Amino acid sequence: MKGRNLILVSALILAIGIVLLLANQAISPLGIVIVGGILFILAGIFNVISYDGARRKADSSSSGHGSVATAFNWFTSAGAVILGLCMLIFQNTFIGLVGVMFGVLIAFMAFYQIYILAIGTRPVVLPSWLYITPVLLAGLAIFLFMQKPVDTDTRTTLVTAIALILFGAMGIVEGSLLGNANRKRIQQSKKPIAPLDESVSEEPVKDENPK
Repeated sequence: MKGRNLILVSALILAIGIVLLLANQAISPLGIVIVGGILFILAGIFNVISYDGARRKADSSSSGHGSVATAFNWFTSAGAVILGLCMLIFQNTFIGLVGVMFGVLIAFMAFYQIYILAIGTRPVVLPSWLYITPVLLAGLAIFLFMQKPVDTDTRTTLVTAIALILFGAMGIVEGSLLGNANRKRIQQSKKPIAPLDESVSEEPVKDENPK
């Protein structure tokens, strides 16, 4: 995964989170369902694109992605896209399930953060303190799962906005660290090998048994 791509996507998610936070009180329940459907579709598409890029990069190196991981990635991505389409088509059906749906979305974001930190940035290893991001996202998802449907009108959009902002901001940090590490690796690989010092010559071996 390239750091630049991660930064661009994270900046987009951050912008969506800020807009959702500012429009928290103005969005109707039906509008929340529409926003959720769009977010699910975008999450599924982005997951497929980013994983496919990481898989191709891994195939060109010594380590690859297993078939189980690939199947699981396609399954989760297809599920996210299908769920997003269902939310857009059957909007009234999902109004009472907004809290659960956004909880699933945030949980998906938490799992994706774990994937980025554990697999997606290989061979670069990012700092372990970044794992606080999926932990916080998991906590927000659990919070939404515990809410009653009647209480999730504004809380759902507020918590989702915070989760998107957290995901986007930390994604920018991760992308910056990843980009710097990749540049250092490229620079080190391009360093020329120091030539042998010609001034140092080997002493001839003396014959200890002269004739």
